[in-house]
This record gives sequence, structure tokens and C-alpha cells, in this order.
Amino acid sequence: MMNLNKQFWEDKYANKQLKWDIGHISTPLKAYIDQLSNKEQKILVPGAGNGYEVRYLHEQGFSNVFVIDIAQQPLKNIIHENPNFPKKSLTTNGLF
Repeated sequence: MMNLNKQFWEDKYANKQLKWDIGHISTPLKAYIDQLSNKEQKILVPGAGNGYEVRYLHEQGFSNVFVIDIAQQPLKNIIHENPNFPKKSLTTNGLF
């Protein structure tokens, strides 16, 4: 039985074993976000991976986007790619 714990996910990112990562926001998520009009609504992105939807939401002016992930590396990747994204909106085991 596979143990999908924090170390499992950290290893996936460290070894670049991200077969699910398409390298951009998915078309269905982009279409959904594009129809949202309230830029103040709270949005939680659990298990954000490399956070393409987080970046898109931020670029579109959404101000209450929160991200949670079991691993630290995905959150570090989000900050690296989006230096203006508020670190207080990222959570994993007290990393930020």
C-alpha cells in the first residue's frame, strides 16, 4: 500500500515526477474562473501543485485566494513564479 504522506509528495517534486502537470492552467478551470465576477470572494486551492490556477486567479485580480498543500515545494514554486502573491495565503505545516 502506498503511503501518500508529505515525504511522498516532496519526493515527487524533487525528482520532477509530475506526470499530471500540464504546464498551464487547464481549459475547464480557466473557463470557470473567467465567469466569476466577484473578485473579493474567498477561493481555496487545495493541493495546488505548481499553482497555474493560483497564478491566473492572482493575475485576474482575485484578492482572497488561499492555497494549501501537504508538501512545501509546490508552495515555494508558486512564490518563485509569482513573487507578488501574498505568502500569508499559503499554508503547509506552518511553512509560511
